[in-house]
Amino acid sequence: MDVPHSLPNRQFHVAPSEHFIHSVHGTYPRLCRLPDGSLLAGYTTFSTLATDDTNHTVNEHILTIARSTDNGHSFSPWGEVARSAGDLDNLFLLPLPNSETVLAAFRNHDLSPEDGKMHTFFRITVCESTDAGQTWHFLSQAAEKEAPFGFWEPFLRLGSEPGEIQLYFSQEFAPDDQNTMLTRSFDGGRTWSTPVIVTGEGERLRDGMVGLAKTWDCFYIGNGDEEGEEGEKTRREALALVMETTRHGPFSIEAVLSYDGGHTFGHRQVVYEPRHGKHAGAPQIASFVDGSVAVVFMTDEDGDGRSHWPHGAQIKVVFSGPPINGRFHWTSPMVVGDSPSFWPGIMRVGDHQVLAVYELSSSIRGKILSVTSWM
Repeated sequence: MDVPHSLPNRQFHVAPSEHFIHSVHGTYPRLCRLPDGSLLAGYTTFSTLATDDTNHTVNEHILTIARSTDNGHSFSPWGEVARSAGDLDNLFLLPLPNSETVLAAFRNHDLSPEDGKMHTFFRITVCESTDAGQTWHFLSQAAEKEAPFGFWEPFLRLGSEPGEIQLYFSQEFAPDDQNTMLTRSFDGGRTWSTPVIVTGEGERLRDGMVGLAKTWDCFYIGNGDEEGEEGEKTRREALALVMETTRHGPFSIEAVLSYDGGHTFGHRQVVYEPRHGKHAGAPQIASFVDGSVAVVFMTDEDGDGRSHWPHGAQIKVVFSGPPINGRFHWTSPMVVGDSPSFWPGIMRVGDHQVLAVYELSSSIRGKILSVTSWM
């Protein structure tokens, strides 16, 4: 691992066995922890509906909730956010503090009735549960527009201002231009501010699939740039955002840092670049108590022959200690889920452990990633 010699030594581990297998045919899993300590898993499941006597069928997407009371060792059915024959996916959950209220944001797009494939209208919809995720009702549209060019992949978090909820999402502006957007709510998700661009402005890149986590940054003031050299060390909170992008080949992963609670970002840098012609995408990030971070993602770089992304992908992870002067120092990748595995999520489940979740073999799986450190 490439880190300055005087930082605490760190070792990162991927558990050899899976923490759980939730045997439901689902995809795009995301986790959250409720104030009572239980975990919720949100994901998309599917059913097939017959629509008339001609045996014409449509696929129904169901945004599904499962609950764990044993810190993620097992999950049981718990609730349903919404279902639709349209393009319903990308569910993300956010518990609100000191209550049983949970918000859910997701893409909720209309498809043309002629072929059921072309998008005609785009939305990022927000629903609310006041009973810890069991029942849900519509709350608001955080963003909506007519085709062409859509919205994707919402990410919810609590902001640093009192009552602030932040919703990040990806918005297309052209086939080769997609930016990360931020909209904010101060009334529990009922109304939202006009979205602003936080990554990608002025660059023809497809930034997308954002994930965020708090960490802290060691800055060295004066002549020094690493601990142990001349210069005064100062530590401040930072917010790390990871995304897939198109700067290096079809898809690679980059990160940016914010020191103002997510309103502005800088220090853009590469997290992982796959081998030529291959993809690394769909990243998510979580932090450990010492400020180290883990970034899970899917990549097809180990497959032979021509890429057929996202087919043939597998889940990998890279780790880093806290950033130093705005820069992370990443480990080599480790395999988390065998091929084919897809659409990972991640969440801290202990001071030194995070739980990575992903789709594998038509079920939702989880695996523990951990860090140990010492001086």
